[in-house]
Amino acid sequence: MIQFFKKTTLILLLLVSILISSCTKTKETPDYGKYGVGVLISNEGTFGNGNGTISYYNSDNDSIINEIFQLENNRSLGDVVQSVSRIGDYSFIQVNNSHKIEVVNGKSFAEVGVIQNLTQVRYSIGDENTAFASAWGKWGVDGKVYFIDVNTLSVTDSVSTGLGSEAMVLLDDKLFVANSGGWGFDNTISIIDIDSKAVLKTLVVGANPKSMIIDKNESLWILCSGSALYDDNWNPIGHSPSKLFQINTIDYSVINEISLFEEQHPTKLSINPEGDMLYIGAGFGFNGIYTLNINDASFAGTQLLNKSFYGFDINPEDGVIFGYESLNFTERGKLFRYSETGVELGNYIVGIGPNGSSLKRN
Repeated sequence: MIQFFKKTTLILLLLVSILISSCTKTKETPDYGKYGVGVLISNEGTFGNGNGTISYYNSDNDSIINEIFQLENNRSLGDVVQSVSRIGDYSFIQVNNSHKIEVVNGKSFAEVGVIQNLTQVRYSIGDENTAFASAWGKWGVDGKVYFIDVNTLSVTDSVSTGLGSEAMVLLDDKLFVANSGGWGFDNTISIIDIDSKAVLKTLVVGANPKSMIIDKNESLWILCSGSALYDDNWNPIGHSPSKLFQINTIDYSVINEISLFEEQHPTKLSINPEGDMLYIGAGFGFNGIYTLNINDASFAGTQLLNKSFYGFDINPEDGVIFGYESLNFTERGKLFRYSETGVELGNYIVGIGPNGSSLKRN
């Protein structure tokens, strides 16, 4: 009898052990590959030299790897790397003066394909099915947005916009496109229905809209850079001021128009992770990064950073500021990282002419 109870107890213990083991879930670590989790930095390179590159910031060990496309594919990217975006399982690299998008595996950075004949391509956004690429067209006067099938990496359609199609924001089934003016002047935003592939409305805003974001209330904010003005002989005669426009994304009405600078022309607008603090700055000849709360009725000129950047981004996860310093276009530039309060966290040598990163919100 004692032997029977011993055997029964042993069997019960084994069954309990099996049940506990089967109920315990194994935590799997996602496979991000070599380049799938950090930040990709786009470096324009020297115009005409075909030496644009991508740098990779590894957040795990706070380090930079430069020229990762060349490293993984043993060839150059091309002339003027305008931007880089993570779309689905891929990274899209817009090579402006080579009129193409290089598509690579997001984890390994191995080449997957090339989308050609996108004249003066600028930026891309999208998801695992469809990407949208903005392009200036020849001489900046043939602005378009291209629709790209991400599965086949082929252009399926295009929609004409204003001059110098630049930044894009995708909200539900509407694509907002800033018409920057290209090499000249424009003051419009094209609103495209992505289902019908038609321009629903053209908004008139300030001079040369360059950058846009969506805030926590789903208002659209547009940075209109303005520009220096010249006569027919290229003598300076004044400036179009820089402004911010806040747009209702339901009825497309102007909620607010805020004056920024009379004679300075910032080109980049970003927002904190909470969606309530705007960051303004970057561009040739512009110094500093300024902040503005979305509830402020006017611009107080609050400067967070007193430094010149060619471009900058805000990490949507933790609010860390990535600033890109390009001293010239013949030597390597720098990435600077700052806390939300402006405390420097580190600086790193990157490629020639760093201008932006994969820290984008669609």
